[in-house]
Amino acid sequence: MRRATFLAVVALCIAPALLAQQSPRTTPLDLASTWLLTAIEPGGTSGGGTAQPNRVANPRGLLIFDTAGHAYEFITSLAAQRTTGGQTPIADAQATFAAYGGFWGNYRVDEAQKKLTYRPEAGISPQMTSAREFSRSFQLEGNRLNVTSIEEPQVAAGTRWIWDRVPPVDNLSPLYKTVVGFWRHVVEKRVNVSTGAVLSETKRSPSVIVYTPAGFVGVHFPPLNRKPFAADMPTAEEARAALMGYIGYYGALTVYPGEVFHNILAGVSPAAGTTLRRFADIVGDELTVRLTPTGGRQGQETNTIVILKRLSGEAEMLPRR
Repeated sequence: MRRATFLAVVALCIAPALLAQQSPRTTPLDLASTWLLTAIEPGGTSGGGTAQPNRVANPRGLLIFDTAGHAYEFITSLAAQRTTGGQTPIADAQATFAAYGGFWGNYRVDEAQKKLTYRPEAGISPQMTSAREFSRSFQLEGNRLNVTSIEEPQVAAGTRWIWDRVPPVDNLSPLYKTVVGFWRHVVEKRVNVSTGAVLSETKRSPSVIVYTPAGFVGVHFPPLNRKPFAADMPTAEEARAALMGYIGYYGALTVYPGEVFHNILAGVSPAAGTTLRRFADIVGDELTVRLTPTGGRQGQETNTIVILKRLSGEAEMLPRR
């Protein structure tokens, strides 16, 4: 009898420890990574029993988390790739707009409910603003992350995204480590190459470039003062207006002394297949990106300079456990 009581006490002591090992807490430290999209299962499809859920054909997407609470997402399908550049015909605007998704902003993890709550700064949709939070449930199993929509703009409840983690580039150089991070857009300047005179300055709605230690780049550059939709789903005119002037894409990143190359894999504008060469200088927490000079009026060469401020860096993108 005494032996049975002793074993019962031991079992009660061991059980909580085993449960803790089987169900570890999920924190931003666990999520901080680059994730590539494997599948999209639209809301309303049946995944129960032996039925295979419907999936979007040829999905493409990039998801990035850091440990400081910043997130980036860009999603589309291979069939949707085209250059919009604000020239999308009215007849195609709604379909083109619906083929893309994504945003950047902040996130927090609710471990008890297995829920991610996002507070977007901006996104492809003008409905994505810091005034409108939304949540998704999640399940993390090793290097696979399953995320399911609960309630959010332009997405059916129950939509499921399946993401796979991408490891960091082997032997990251000191220069590469300096580049990685979330960089918030401050201002764009158009300058005269010969004199250095500033010809114009442009502000944007909250915009970001993200460079990841896994060798990817993500960009969301919406124009300033976009009008929100009258309802969650846009009219053709509203969809076309939302795409006009929007620069958004993700791609493969290569880093050289004083230069970075954005090799676009999917994008609203520019489209997939484009390679953007950018001259980059980092001083403290400020990144200055210079585009290739172009010819201007009266034969004057002009250059676009983009100034960005660091939101996070190596310590947040390459967490040490």
